[in-house]
Amino acid sequence: MIYYKIYEDIFNLKLTSSFLSAIYAFLKHSLKTIDLNQIEMGNYRFIFEIEKTENMELLFVILAERSDNLLQLRANLLSIKNKFIQQFYDQLIDFNGDITDFFAFESIVEEIIENSKKILDDLAFHKIEQIFKDLQKFSSFVIDCALLTQNGGIIKSSLEEKIFSEIIRMLEARHITGKDELNELITLEDFGILSINAVNRQMISVIQFKRECPFETALIISKKFSKRIQMSL
Repeated sequence: MIYYKIYEDIFNLKLTSSFLSAIYAFLKHSLKTIDLNQIEMGNYRFIFEIEKTENMELLFVILAERSDNLLQLRANLLSIKNKFIQQFYDQLIDFNGDITDFFAFESIVEEIIENSKKILDDLAFHKIEQIFKDLQKFSSFVIDCALLTQNGGIIKSSLEEKIFSEIIRMLEARHITGKDELNELITLEDFGILSINAVNRQMISVIQFKRECPFETALIISKKFSKRIQMSL
């Protein structure tokens, strides 16, 4: 283990790293594969990225709760991996067992996590808030709405947690099938009509409508909502 960052002390770190190394070794030598993406255990999920240098294989891992946004976590892990390789490439090539140089990476990790949370500047966010208020007044069919990143990160949302979880599952399912960008989706659920539209390649808008709302009306409102957000950015 050459670098770690603890947010919640819930596992024995040394035992956990040994376990993960054993899993990786088993896949590589017994199953002849290193296609290790994630492992779920109880309420937790291990997410993996693997990188080869000239003289070693590096296993990057995030441990999170299963309810956390998988797509956002994977995006963060990819950024962490790329930054780590970029910053410490020379040390990794000539690695002699000394890990003290890697301690400085903590500030980079914090920066990546914080940047993933803040997508808009204050002025743009204020404009989005006004658009949300206008939408609620525009139609009695609208229940709640949200603006998310394409990988499910919350920019602004008034959706209930269970509905947001459904959206994340939809996005994760699309990601698994290789469809990283969502353009348009409308679906009838127990909680009403859910309409999702791409604002751009980074963001999607979401509106929850009452079940009695006509689909055509939901589509028209959703597209106008998405377009207005796009024009405000």
